[in-house]
Amino acid sequence: MELPPKGRVEGARSKLCLKCKTAKPSITIRRSLYCKDCFVRASVSKFRSALSKSRKRMPASRAQVMVALSGGATSSAMLQLMADYQRMELKGFAAEPTYTGVVVGHVDESALFSGYSDSQICDIATAIEVECHVARLEDVFTLEGDQAALLELVHATIAPGTTRDQFCVQLTRGDVSTPAREQLRALFAGLGSATDREDMLDIIKSFLLARLARQAQCGLLLLGDSGTRIASKLVSLTSRGRGFSLPLEAGAEAPFLGSSSGVTAYRPMRDFIMKEIAFFNLWTAQPSVVVPTFTTGAPETASIDRLTEAFVVGLDRDFCSTVSTVCRTVQKLELRPDALTAAQCIICSMPAEASAQAWRNRLTVNVAPKDQPLEQVAVSSADVQPPQSTFDVTAHLCYSCQSLLHFAKPGVALPAFCLQNYREQIAGAKPGGSESDVGAHLQQSQERLRQQIEEFFI
Repeated sequence: MELPPKGRVEGARSKLCLKCKTAKPSITIRRSLYCKDCFVRASVSKFRSALSKSRKRMPASRAQVMVALSGGATSSAMLQLMADYQRMELKGFAAEPTYTGVVVGHVDESALFSGYSDSQICDIATAIEVECHVARLEDVFTLEGDQAALLELVHATIAPGTTRDQFCVQLTRGDVSTPAREQLRALFAGLGSATDREDMLDIIKSFLLARLARQAQCGLLLLGDSGTRIASKLVSLTSRGRGFSLPLEAGAEAPFLGSSSGVTAYRPMRDFIMKEIAFFNLWTAQPSVVVPTFTTGAPETASIDRLTEAFVVGLDRDFCSTVSTVCRTVQKLELRPDALTAAQCIICSMPAEASAQAWRNRLTVNVAPKDQPLEQVAVSSADVQPPQSTFDVTAHLCYSCQSLLHFAKPGVALPAFCLQNYREQIAGAKPGGSESDVGAHLQQSQERLRQQIEEFFI
């Protein structure tokens, strides 16, 4: 019997599934061919492998894991995979189940975006027989009641020649006549760009997810960041000035919102690209919900996140190893030693670099008003004392959050957790401890704030 030429045999094999070697391929992933069944099994195996790499073992009282479910394709696929993983362990395939249970955490964004409701998200969780915990964006203004104290932005003094910026706030109480939803919308309406609004939305959602996890006694929070998302976050976070806290915000496993939250974030979908997730949901009939954002239907240049995502996706289309290479690079990042002891930003709760203010002033380019000579504008803000009713919180903000408030309108009320974070820092500060860093005028501001909010101390 005459054998076919070697090249013809290899060519025939190349048109078969990489795994089973018998079925015709249905999808190509990084130049590898898979049939439908083998692709689904490979996806399940990849998720379990990624989850097993997390050596986070919780005490018995905090052995539940919370899956952050936004309703999108990635989080829906992650919920299905996690539920199957837990079901297999409870059936006796594992000597000791890693987690005692799985719950879902969802942040309802209907206050800002119409077209969906939290009931659609709960239906996805109910279909898999998983308990769903829901928080609403507007809850950040009613953490301590309808009349809770808030920090209101008064002004930001940024002028050419200044030695440092000033972000001044004043203490105000929530208005009972103004619903929390209206306060939330006023906050986002007062921000300067779509990038700032997306950044603030991520901060609020992260706070609420950490709060839900603590309330459900979950020490581990699974985030549905795909490899494509992590790669684009690496670029966007760096461009927004969050390189100091990048290992916390994009790493595979890191303390969520800093070490004080008591919750660890894990990203088990980091090895999946968006194409894999889309086909997995299609072939497993996993439902998802389309939740609009601030840049839905907008051009790619609408925000930094949108632009970097389009850049990474386009690059990965021509060079299929782009996303995986960037993700491997992210996992090698480590926090600087000073980031472990740095004070947390009162807005995002990420480490605030001590030299962020000086760095910002060296890079910021300011333009003097046309009707005012430069000599009159270039006055050192270090010599300008804020009014007695306001407080300079610049030293308590990270570089990115300073940029966030740069173009914010005066009168914007910050979420209630900002005052909580500031209160904790002021209450725990030693007398004179911050004098060498930000000057005597900040010490005086802290004392004035301490006197005004003393009644709010726990």
